[in-house]
This record gives sequence, C-alpha cells and structure tokens, in this order.
Amino acid sequence: MIFSIAAELELFAESVHAALASWEPPSEAALGDWRDDRDDALSDRLRELGWAELWSDAELLGPAVAGGIELGRAVAPLHLVDEAALGAPLGVNGRVRHAEGRASAAWARAGVGLLLAPIEQTRREASLDSVGTVVGQVGMGSEPDDAAARWHAWSAATLAYFAGLADATVDRAVEHARSREQFGAPLASLPAIQAKLADAALARDALALTAWSLADPAASPISFAELTWAGGACRSVTAIAQHVHGAIGFALESGLHRAFRRAKTAQVWADAVCAATKASL
Repeated sequence: MIFSIAAELELFAESVHAALASWEPPSEAALGDWRDDRDDALSDRLRELGWAELWSDAELLGPAVAGGIELGRAVAPLHLVDEAALGAPLGVNGRVRHAEGRASAAWARAGVGLLLAPIEQTRREASLDSVGTVVGQVGMGSEPDDAAARWHAWSAATLAYFAGLADATVDRAVEHARSREQFGAPLASLPAIQAKLADAALARDALALTAWSLADPAASPISFAELTWAGGACRSVTAIAQHVHGAIGFALESGLHRAFRRAKTAQVWADAVCAATKASL
C-alpha cells in the first residue's frame, strides 16, 4: 500500500521513532503479578518533541496519528496515549491504567463523556498485560469544556496505535514465514499461510488508511463503531501472526506475545470506553 504523507508528519514520526529507539520493555512478570510498563523518562523525551496536549489544536491530530503509529509499532506504554490526549491516566468502570502515583484520572462516564476527577481508595489489580491497572472510586471532579476535543484526540491516537501495532506484527509474520522452512520449502510458499498473511495485510492497510484519514483537522470525530472495529482488526492481525509463528510465537524470546497481549488489552479498554461514552462521543 502506497499513499502520500505530509513531509512534516513524516519528520515527526521519525523523531518519535528515534525517541523510542532506546526504550526497552520491563522484564516479564510472573503470571498474576502486578506490573506497569510506564516510563516517565520516555514520556519526557516525547513531550520535548511536542507530544502533549494533543487536544488543544485540531492541527495536532496529524502528529497524534503519526506518533500513535510509532508508539503502536514499538508496543510502547499506553499512558503515552492517554496523558497526551486526555491530560491524565485513563479511567473507566472503576479501573485506571498506569495510575500508580497519580492522584487523578480522566474518567469515561455515560452522559458526561469525560470527568477529570481524583482516584480514591485505590488498590492494585493484576492483569495479563503490563498496564499497571488500579481499582479505585471516582472522587468529585468536573467535565472540561474541551471534553469532545480530548476524546477526538484520544480516539485518533488510539486507532493509530492499533494501526502501528498491526503493521509491525504483519512485518514480523512475513519475515518469519519467509525464513522458516517446513516440508522442504519456506512457510510463505504454502497457500494456507499466504491466505492468512493476505488477510492480516488487508486489515493492516485498512487500519492505516483509517488512521491517516483522522489526521485531517476537518475530519469528523471517530465513531463508536469505527473504534470497536479497529480494536478487533488489530487483535485479529496479532492472532494470525501468532498462528503463523506456531509454538515459537509463545516463547518469551520472540517478543510476539507482547503484541498479542497489548492488542487484546487495548481492544478491551477501547471497547469499555466506547460503551461508557457512546452517547457522548
């Protein structure tokens, strides 16, 4: 798939990619342990590039998409999307991700849409992904005047994250299929594998096109259905890659498990946000 991207957005994407180059995910936790892959030093590096308050100007939707794709390709911490687009960690249904040490959250609420409020009576909740989930009650807060703009920026960056995650996963699956031999030939020569990779590439391209369409300042806000579709499409791509890799994909050394878990985690949170705010988005 070939399409043109504004030169300034390509440069911004390259800058985000460079900032992510030295980032390494934390070591794997034991099953059931609480873990947070939050990285404030990385957040500071991105903030220096302008990755902050993405809701403040419609012209920043382009960088939100360009940067979100790079974050997804690196399977970077999701707090980088939440805090740049919403101004605080994301909270929904009494849970907040990447909230350790944070006093307040941006809560998805029915009717209100977005509530900036304290997190009260918190406790850690283990999850299968390293998003530092905290369970807590919502304190007294208020809806910001620019709530719609914040959700627009968050939705664009989140969909872009899905697009980047899918893109990197397809690349890895194709590389593996070309190098791995079975029955005396590369996996990529088998019709069944070719069909699976074609399905993954089609979903990847659809995600990329949808994400870049949101970079236009005049673009309509993303719909509940679009964001739900994006999460499912990304999750399907990682499942196909896992299938193509076979048992190798489950080895921690492969790193593919991180993409598989992150896709499902991001999908669940995005669906929860859409369900809580669909009357307001």
